[in-house]
Amino acid sequence: MPPEPDPVTETFAFACGDCGETWESTFRVVFPDPAASADPAGPAVQEYVDEGGNALRSPLAAAVCPKCGGRTVHVMAPGFADRAHAAEHPPRPHHEHSLHLPHRHRAAGPPPDGGA
Repeated sequence: MPPEPDPVTETFAFACGDCGETWESTFRVVFPDPAASADPAGPAVQEYVDEGGNALRSPLAAAVCPKCGGRTVHVMAPGFADRAHAAEHPPRPHHEHSLHLPHRHRAAGPPPDGGA
């Protein structure tokens, strides 16, 4: 019996076309034992196991937005969603807030105490 292959993981970035949510998920790739396959056409293709332990045929076809439940989900390379979000929303430089009070300007003339 050949040794079982080392676990392989794949990370995908997703963006929801409905609400704009972006996220990444890492899946463990499972290669079924070809000897245990009951299918005469050959062994089953690999399966993916999500972070919750659920087996999926392909995370690309079954992606659902965790925020709105939408199924208009786009798949991207890992890190792409964060880079795209950062490009749309560049960080603003930090600045200190200071209290600005209106200044009262006196008219030219003698001081208010009577000029003594």
